[in-house]
Amino acid sequence: MYALVTFEELVGKAAGLWYRPFESWEAFLAMLAKGPSAFISLESKTGALYLVSGFITALVVYFVSRRELPEEYQGSAFSYIFPRSVYGHPSAIVDYKFVGFDLLIRFFLYVPLIVGVSHFIYVMLNRLEIDLSFSLFTNSNYYIRLAVITLIGIAVVDFCVFFSHFLLHKIPFLWPFHEVHHSAEVLTPITVHRNHPMDDMVNGLVYGVVGGFLAATYTAISGDIVSELSILGLNVFTFGYYLTVYQLRHSHIWLSFGPIMSHIFVSPAQHQIHHSIERKHWNKNYGFTFAMWDWMFGSLYVPKEREEITFGVPDVNPADFSTVPRLYFLPFAKSFRRLQAMVRARSFRFDFDEVLDPNKAPLEPVETAAGLNAASLSEMRPIRPK
Repeated sequence: MYALVTFEELVGKAAGLWYRPFESWEAFLAMLAKGPSAFISLESKTGALYLVSGFITALVVYFVSRRELPEEYQGSAFSYIFPRSVYGHPSAIVDYKFVGFDLLIRFFLYVPLIVGVSHFIYVMLNRLEIDLSFSLFTNSNYYIRLAVITLIGIAVVDFCVFFSHFLLHKIPFLWPFHEVHHSAEVLTPITVHRNHPMDDMVNGLVYGVVGGFLAATYTAISGDIVSELSILGLNVFTFGYYLTVYQLRHSHIWLSFGPIMSHIFVSPAQHQIHHSIERKHWNKNYGFTFAMWDWMFGSLYVPKEREEITFGVPDVNPADFSTVPRLYFLPFAKSFRRLQAMVRARSFRFDFDEVLDPNKAPLEPVETAAGLNAASLSEMRPIRPK
């Protein structure tokens, strides 16, 4: 026998999460402080420790490869790591403004939803009262169990990141929200936070479902209770990743792992290629940590040598991404127009590699493989990686 979580329980949990910051002035200030913690906390991708270690990694890259660097990067180590053309670029300045505001509101709005979904899945599955425990696991050494769960968790969550990223690129009305991240014309470690709330919502819902399922499965197998916060905690592997090369993913600093290791792990160079406007780079390297998902699904791109990369989104008006309000609100209008085009075409099939050149496209309707005409596709651009 089992009992599902009732609607009242779900609403109560969500309301509690959103109401908590307003229970007292102290609680409100504590929630506000979580924004700046993105540059302090060890659970944050851009915690101070990781930024410092990323700087050290960049120094190592500079001294190892400085003779092979392009002429523009052959000055001092400081000018190589922090070029004014990157950190003073108008796109980077928009990043700073957007991220500064977004970090203040995210813990009031969509983080509670992510935690709530994860908790809902966890509680619902636990109430099924399925006993998956077996002696080989439950009687094994605690540290062995911990290692097994950590490895499984790493693999499952990493695939989850890959899959949600794939959806943001392939579902037409989701792309405008993810486009905000790709609209950055220069990459800095701050760019990792340049995500539209709807982008984070999609990621969070996928993570929440998978995280809740993983936690409930662990409880069923081991008999140990997993709290909702521990699902979102930082594991040792992720800590090591953040401590070494992670900060270079969103940067101008080229670091490739070579042809063999790049089939296993996603190098900073591979993620930079993901942000490239070059056609050959479109829809490549969705992975976060492991390249094997891209390898398995045919989206892996391994560079043979250093490649010159131009970042951004092709064939769009740069003014669309020039202010913080535009980054927040324009994607809703673009997404609605795409959804309308899908409904009019009665088709969910789109081939975003078939790009219409707005300077050459004829005015009369032109049928595409998706069954849409040129006017319907006027707002649609190639789905581009994160």
